[in-house]
Amino acid sequence: MSEAAKLGQKIKSGKFFEIVVVIILILVVAAIVFTTFTEKDASKDAEGSAAYERELEARLGEVLSKMAGAGEVSVFVTVASEGEKVLAVETEQAEDGTVTTTPILSGGEPIVLEERKPEITGVLIVAEGADDLNVRFNLLEAAASVLNINQSIIKVYTMGGNS
Repeated sequence: MSEAAKLGQKIKSGKFFEIVVVIILILVVAAIVFTTFTEKDASKDAEGSAAYERELEARLGEVLSKMAGAGEVSVFVTVASEGEKVLAVETEQAEDGTVTTTPILSGGEPIVLEERKPEITGVLIVAEGADDLNVRFNLLEAAASVLNINQSIIKVYTMGGNS
């Protein structure tokens, strides 16, 4: 019996259809599981960068408000990414020249050598005393120094009244 005839019999018997349905169901479940885990990781990273931004804003605002003449200070920080983790890896070279890199695990988790903070892309400082040019310059210089960023991405403005 030829392969085509065997395939024809399987299709007629309904087993082929059942196998195809099972394979499709497996693929759909795998796609759902993969999407769920990917979304959780992405939202976890986004929460991490938002928390980093809030922490920077709070700490920087608190310190800058203590500077002479600054008065009340509000700070807004934006970042470009979620940061990066540098993992410990083991590199092996096979005889054929193929290089394989695998993360080193400890307790089932990869070992993190370094965790790089998100890149700061902008800082907005609004201060009561920023109408004084010396205060404005001091706020700008202090923020650039503390955050280790270029002054060109920092903007300082005078806080307006609440009227």
